[in-house]
Amino acid sequence: MKAYKADIAPILAGPFTLEGIHTQLMNLSRQREWQAISVARKLAALRSFLRFLYEMGFLEEDWSALWENPRFWRKIPIYLTVEEAQRLLDAYPTHTRHGLRNKVLLELLYGSGLRVSEACKLRLEDISPEERMLRIEGKGQKVRWVPFSRPLEGLLAEYLPLRVQRYRPHRGCASFLLLSQKGGPLTRIQAYAIVREAARVAGLERPISPHALRHSYATHLLLAGMDLAYLQRLLGHASLTTTQHYLHLLPQDLHQVIAQYHPRARVAPE
Repeated sequence: MKAYKADIAPILAGPFTLEGIHTQLMNLSRQREWQAISVARKLAALRSFLRFLYEMGFLEEDWSALWENPRFWRKIPIYLTVEEAQRLLDAYPTHTRHGLRNKVLLELLYGSGLRVSEACKLRLEDISPEERMLRIEGKGQKVRWVPFSRPLEGLLAEYLPLRVQRYRPHRGCASFLLLSQKGGPLTRIQAYAIVREAARVAGLERPISPHALRHSYATHLLLAGMDLAYLQRLLGHASLTTTQHYLHLLPQDLHQVIAQYHPRARVAPE
């Protein structure tokens, strides 16, 4: 019973309407990075509870039937255009006390496609500057290596010396790359606040989360023609099926990719 309650209580914390439940489920799945099996379990518990409410007369309609189709709850992931992502990174100031640290975070999320949890727990020894690679311990303690960008290389050269001056880490926290003002590793909540601030500074009206930057990373690589199997390795997905969720490209984008890479899409000679 406790597990059942733990599954549905957070989902029902918002407005008790179809749209309210839908929005809450999507927000939670994005923020907590639930795997598909976790979402399926929570949906099963939610359907059972909604069916119970209907049978007891508390609901006029059987809402549980509307949740049978996964397409009902799975929205297209939020992602930025290339121009929006560029503006978000370029517009963020680095002259403030935490500016460099925050911009390092943004580059890790968009430039290397890290999960917010991976960025927050990244340690100094995980950075290989010679190869410009990051050692990432992902879900299930699986390790992968991810390249990092030239802009991040420059930011690290500025940030690391200042990191020693501006942040006094707690015992056991000295090796974390991103430190909070209180000396611990940067938290997920703090990372969300930083991304929201960056979106505001860049003039983006849509709500942007750290995971939206990871979605943008994947989307932009696919649009540039990257093979899905390579993208799977970069993102740290255990299954290619998970990576295929990023195949949400707009029709006009697909036309551009086909026109660029498929020989039959080229203009025929006159």
